[in-house]
Amino acid sequence: MPTDFAKLEVKGVYSKVSDYSSPRTKFRPAAYALTPDEYMHFEVNCDDNGETFDLSMFSGGITMLIVKNNDAAINVTARVTTAGTSNVDVVIPPGGIYMNPDVAIANDLILTSASGVPECEVFIVGT
Repeated sequence: MPTDFAKLEVKGVYSKVSDYSSPRTKFRPAAYALTPDEYMHFEVNCDDNGETFDLSMFSGGITMLIVKNNDAAINVTARVTTAGTSNVDVVIPPGGIYMNPDVAIANDLILTSASGVPECEVFIVGT
């Protein structure tokens, strides 16, 4: 079975000029590279009751959790929980992305819609 690879790069510019033509600082840190051996991608429609996903199948840990709200008008709330205790709820706006590189394998992911039934894509990368 082939190995999948992922790389997340961040570039930044700080300037006092709104068009960034005269940057005061540029930074480009080293890429956060992953060599996962477990990967999951699925699309789900969530509702106001919440859809719960058990993350314990990733035995070595989760190195990146990404949720993309594919809806054009409805917010989705993402919550990562451990044994019923919730962390901070994150509201994902329409078309927005939530990324979490630090998820314990004992956690659950719960996706809840404010209204309607928006579609979300979930990417889980683990080792």
